[in-house]
Order: sequence, then C-alpha cells, then structure tokens
Amino acid sequence: MHRDADAIAQLLEDEPIDVPDVVPVFAPDGPVASALGERYRYRSGQVEMAELVRHALVDSCPAFIEAGTGSGKSFAYLIPLILSGARGLISTANKTLQTQLWEKDIPTLRRVLGRDFSAALLKGQKNYVCQLKLGAARQQMLLSGFLDEITDLRERLKSSESGDVEELGVPRELREAVTAGPHECLGYSCPVAAQCYHEQARLRAEEADIVVVNHALFASCLTRTVLSPRPIVIIDEAHELARYVVDALCLELRYESALNLINDNVVMRHVPEDVRKDVVWTNKDFFDFLSGKPANEERRWAVSGRLERGARLASLLNSVRGHLLKAYPAVVDDEAGANEENARYQLTIEWVAQLADEISALAEETPADKVRYCEEITPGAGVESVALCQEPTDVTDFLRETLFGPIERVVCTGATLTVGSRFEFLRQQIGAPRGHTIERIIESPFDFPSQTVLYTPNGLEPQYGAGEDAYVLELAREIWRLVTASRGRAFVLCTSTRRMNELYEILSPHLDYTCYCQNSDLSRAELIDLFKNDAGGAVLFATRSFWEGVDIPGQALSLVVIDKLPFAPQRDPVVQHRHQLIRDHGGNPFQEMTLPEAILAVKQGVGRLIRAETDRGVMAVLDSRINTKRYGQQIVASLPRARRTRRIADVRKFFADLDS
Repeated sequence: MHRDADAIAQLLEDEPIDVPDVVPVFAPDGPVASALGERYRYRSGQVEMAELVRHALVDSCPAFIEAGTGSGKSFAYLIPLILSGARGLISTANKTLQTQLWEKDIPTLRRVLGRDFSAALLKGQKNYVCQLKLGAARQQMLLSGFLDEITDLRERLKSSESGDVEELGVPRELREAVTAGPHECLGYSCPVAAQCYHEQARLRAEEADIVVVNHALFASCLTRTVLSPRPIVIIDEAHELARYVVDALCLELRYESALNLINDNVVMRHVPEDVRKDVVWTNKDFFDFLSGKPANEERRWAVSGRLERGARLASLLNSVRGHLLKAYPAVVDDEAGANEENARYQLTIEWVAQLADEISALAEETPADKVRYCEEITPGAGVESVALCQEPTDVTDFLRETLFGPIERVVCTGATLTVGSRFEFLRQQIGAPRGHTIERIIESPFDFPSQTVLYTPNGLEPQYGAGEDAYVLELAREIWRLVTASRGRAFVLCTSTRRMNELYEILSPHLDYTCYCQNSDLSRAELIDLFKNDAGGAVLFATRSFWEGVDIPGQALSLVVIDKLPFAPQRDPVVQHRHQLIRDHGGNPFQEMTLPEAILAVKQGVGRLIRAETDRGVMAVLDSRINTKRYGQQIVASLPRARRTRRIADVRKFFADLDS
C-alpha cells in the first residue's frame, strides 16, 4: 500500500520558498572558489544549472536538467537548496554517490557558505548493526571462526555514532548475523531500543534540514512512511528511478522464504510438527514445479495461469497463523507491545500474514498491468536459487500519485537523461508532468574531440547459434588488440555474465596485465580499489553494474570497451510484456523502448572514461551495427562528440601519442 497523496499534500501546505541570487557564490572570489582552491574552475554550465534549480524552487515547478560529466551538478543543486533554508531530500542512485555527497560535498559547503543548516544520511535498516543480534551472535557463538571479528566489532562500536556496517568495515559474511531485517526488528519493544542505530539515524534524518538517501530507500519512502514528506526533492541519476520503484513494488518469493518462517522459534514452539512438515513439503513441491525452466530460456521465464501449489502453500501458512493466534491470543490485545515476548509473537504473526497474502497474490492469475516470471538467481544452483516474482510493467501512475502530484518542487538531474536531446523517454518512464516545467541540457565542459576517440570497427555483428563461437573468438581478438594498444588500463564492459566469463577465460591468460573479473569473491568497491591502485595497468571484466556510478579519473582508466549494443533480451518475459503493451497502443516497441534504453546504457558505459579535464582515452563499441544500421546514427548522436574511427591503427596511434 503506497502513501496517500492527499495526506502528503496537506502535510506540506505549500509555502513560498525564497532563494537569493546564486551567481555570486560561483564567482572567482566566491565560496566555491574558496572551497576548491587550486581545483577551482569557473563553469558556466554549473552556474546555469544552479540558476535553473533556484527558479524551480522559487516558482514551485519540476525541473529536468541533464548536466554532462564535469558540470559540477552536486554543487549546482546543493547550493540553491541550502540557501533556500527549506527542508529537502536528495536521492542518489547508489551508496557511492550518497557517500560522496555526505563525506565531501555537504561538509565543504557547510564550511564556506556561511549558512547554518543540519544534514543527515539515512540508509536502509540492513546497513546498521543491530545491538540485539550482535549480543546473540556473541553469546551463542553462532559463527564459528568469527568470534574474534564479533569481539573486535563490539569494541569499535564504542567509538561509532552511526553503527553503519560499511563505515565499520564489517565483513559481508558477518553482516547477516549482526543486522536485523523487517521480520526480526522488535521496534520500540526491543530491550535495547534506546541504542538502536537505525532508529537513531531515522530520527536524525527526520529532524534534519537536508536528508541524503539512495534510490532504493527513496522508493520505499514512496510506498510506506519512513520520513515525513518534504517540499523539495532532488533526484540525482534520475534515469534510474523507475527501476528502483519497480523493485520496491515487486513481489518476490524465494525457496527459503517459507522455510525461514517455519524455523522461527515462535513457530517451532506453537505450531504442530505435522503442519510445519506440510509447509516444508508443499514449498518444495511448489518450487520443484517452478524450477522447470523451459528449453532455450536463460535467466528468466514466464509463469502463466493460476498456481494451485502456491494457493495451497498460502492456505497452509494461514493455518500456521491460526495456530499462533490460538496459542497466544493475548498478543492481539497488547497494542503497546508490553514486553519483548509479546512483541516477538506479534512480529511473527504479522510475518505469517504478510507472507501468506503475498503468496496468495502470486498464485492468482496475473493482472494485465503486471508480469509474473521465475528468475534463476545463481545459474545451475538448483531449486534453492529460483525466485518467483511479480512486478508492475509501468510505474508512471504510481509516481504521479506519490511524487509529482503532492510535491511540486522535484528536480531530476543526471548526465544521461535524454535520448536524441529530448526528455520524452524519461518523462514516459517516471510519469513526469507536462506544462509548467523546466527542461535544459547542459553540455559537459570537457573537450571530447581532443580528449577521446570513439572506435566502432566493422565486421563485428553479434552472432548466435552455429556462428557464435567464431564470433566470440573474433571479439576476443579485437579486445586483445585494444588492450595491448592501451597497455591495460581498461574496462571491458559486457552485456551478459556469460559473455563476461567467456572473454575473461579466453583473454586473461594472454594479457600481460593483471585481470580482474566481477564474478570473483571481491565486492564492487574492492574491485574498483584494486583496479585504481594497480600500477601495472589492470584490466577489469564486468557487467552492467559497472556501467555507471564508477568514477576513476586519471590514467588508470584509459580504455572503455563495450562488447555489443545493450539491447534488452527479446525472450525476457518482462520485455515481452512491455513490448506487447506498446503494440496494443499502436506503438513501436523498438523505437519507444528498446532503442532508448540501449542509448542510455551506452551513454552510461562510455561515461566511465572521461572524468576530468586532463583525462584522455578511447571509447570502443564493438558492434558493427552502429555503423550499418540507421539507428546507429541515433546512438552516436547521443554520445560525447569524440573523434570517430573504424581503424585500429588510429587507436594505436592515439595511445602511442598519449604515452609518448
């Protein structure tokens, strides 16, 4: 259930917002110059964007601003927001950008603007140590081999205000044991509620003038009450918003979902063994059925019709709930959650009810505005790696009702918002209003024609079936030629995990550079850190999560390779459903969805290369369709205005000149 738009609008009671002139702040003798020192460069685009944001706040209207790499967009939206004195929320696409705002940009502006304002950083609940679970992990010695780490963590918490697992450097293997999910948190009934790091962070955010969140948490804020609404919302990397909202509204059932519930202490104590066994066997039967992946399907496949096995599982869970209510009826009347035991019962009963309702919804015939599918989380891992999902195919109405309807001042920005210099695709994805809005494209201050080359060779059109092996070998040869010319220092960005693994296995033994692959046990942050600090010129093979939000200025990254144009897989059930909806309305799925999505993805991928005005490098798109198909012109027109070549000799000369 999402938040009521009328209630939000009443809470906001739109009052005029005044923002003083922002232009002097960016002057050579102004606060920004003082903050940046020798790094200061006057950027007309940054000043233009700040003025546009100012007008959006004063005139109470949405703004859509594409600001090219290097424009300085964070200062451009932070400064008008701070000077307004109004309460605002900033949402970024990921924790990396969130951390940059929190650790660098906001402290800098606090120091030089001369304005008193409060700010807070808020993440999802699983990002904070739970004191109750930490105590249980230590006392029960649940994690063999991690007792020293738990003891060390308890010691470091004494000097930590946030309890943030990333700041504390908690190993990934330990995080599940020391953080609490929604079905574990006792809320105000927790015996250590006063020391709850997450609740303290939420209260700080509630009271702060400016709150920094990420899109995943912001999407949750739109579906339930996390924070009170604010009159200003700034969405950085706005092209990602729709995806996160879809995820927030998605129903997902995994093999372990029902098993985790059945193994809960409250259920084990008060639900008969035969009922629990029925749940276990019915769950297995259901997922055995779901895991029957059709031939030729890869990661996801459609599931049609009413799922009787799912309906039976939901019915059994309702029976579990009945046993719990019968065993402990007092919990229903204990509105205040008088003690920890009552709270645990109440939490478990709510958990059962929610899970039963979700499974029941998943088992019914799928509504026309949703799509249901199975997804193999880890290929080849069996039934335990299958998830049943149901997600909306469109979130425009939802965002109109929860975001753009009640909140007038929504600023959407990012470096890749437009397709063909138009915001139309973004508007269609997020339900943005028309009429009284601000739209502007601000060019990057970088000199792309002198800083970079766009390499698009002929003879590399993707092949499938009988010709695929030969195509992959030729693709690998082309990448070898490029990486040899660049002396490493390369990202090889792939459109699928399978292709990434193939290229890594073929190339890594034949390259004279350290090769990293995303499928290792290392986290994204660890891989980036290793790559940046590799003095020998490393090569990183990665998939779509590395196409954006990665900032590596300098010579460490001098070549970005994209293996092929990232068109959505046509057999994917979500893609098929969305295509059919477009056809039903008389549209063209390729022009209205497939091509715009691919253009934005390529813009993001090549955008990893030039991050500073001194950077130099080559962007390589190894898909000859960009040269031979009419839509290739649209793709190239959306990319930075680099020198373009189809000759590997030009690439070799570029790097020879660069390194001379």
